[in-house]
Amino acid sequence: MGEILTPDPHPVLSAGRGGHLVIGANGGIGSALYSRLKASVETVWGTTQRDLNSEDPQLFYLNLLDSPADWRFPNASFDVVYLAAGICRMALCESDPAGTSKVNIDGMTRLARFLSESGAFVVFLSTNQVFSGNDAFVTENAPYRPLNEYGRQKAVVEEFIKQHCPRSAIVRLTKVVEPNMAMINQWVERLLNNKPIEAFNDMMLAPVSLSLVVDVLVQVGAQKKPGCYQISGAEDVSYLVLAQYLASCLNRSQSLVQSVSALDKGIKKTFLPRFTTLSCSSTIALCGLIPPHFSEVIKECFQRVAAANEYGVRI
Repeated sequence: MGEILTPDPHPVLSAGRGGHLVIGANGGIGSALYSRLKASVETVWGTTQRDLNSEDPQLFYLNLLDSPADWRFPNASFDVVYLAAGICRMALCESDPAGTSKVNIDGMTRLARFLSESGAFVVFLSTNQVFSGNDAFVTENAPYRPLNEYGRQKAVVEEFIKQHCPRSAIVRLTKVVEPNMAMINQWVERLLNNKPIEAFNDMMLAPVSLSLVVDVLVQVGAQKKPGCYQISGAEDVSYLVLAQYLASCLNRSQSLVQSVSALDKGIKKTFLPRFTTLSCSSTIALCGLIPPHFSEVIKECFQRVAAANEYGVRI
């Protein structure tokens, strides 16, 4: 899959009471997870690579591009660590594999090994992109067959964690839909104003809500059972079908939803798997996950968008 660089000498964490740490607490999933843990766990820390202008004393700076010798951790030990940082823009990974690998592979593997050797249970967030998309409901132990660079990088880190982090869990996600998604907000705004929107008829997703992902991640960290867990929607649908359903929820004509091809818009075929669904058997066994129907995800997401923007539309 790729070569892992030998870790540099690591900083040593100070002794202290164990807590939870979210690497990438300023990202979409990381920030939601960090907020949820702060409401339910006694000691929670988070990292950011942004300038520390926050009043939150539990946030500290960490950049995966830095040498491990330059990492500075608080005077604490960590019981559970969530690895939610990294570069997830697929197009950027494809255009700059060497540069993005420095973050997504080199930095992440060094950090994972360090935190594992420090005694933490490591939870790594991964993706369905580690598979080819030729089959639906791919099982947890299926062989890696990534079609794009982003999936390849995630697969390399997964392999590393399996080999070097015995107390760890890998959590693969399909498409995470959240109320702050620009696409959803734009669609809602345009549809409410009776303006047309475009949606891909050849890009598939098995959407899950951000809140569901956070719920499962909290359970994985609480139970600390090593293994591979997958969070997936119940079926694959196109963005076109999703947009048409949203229009019906808004009592708008589906004629406002224009069908377009992602391929015709210049999106690479390696970004367009036929299937994205994952088997969730291990996650169901761990915490009783019920893979959601796409309509449930859209309803949850839109209700929050509507409340935030005072649209006054009820589904």
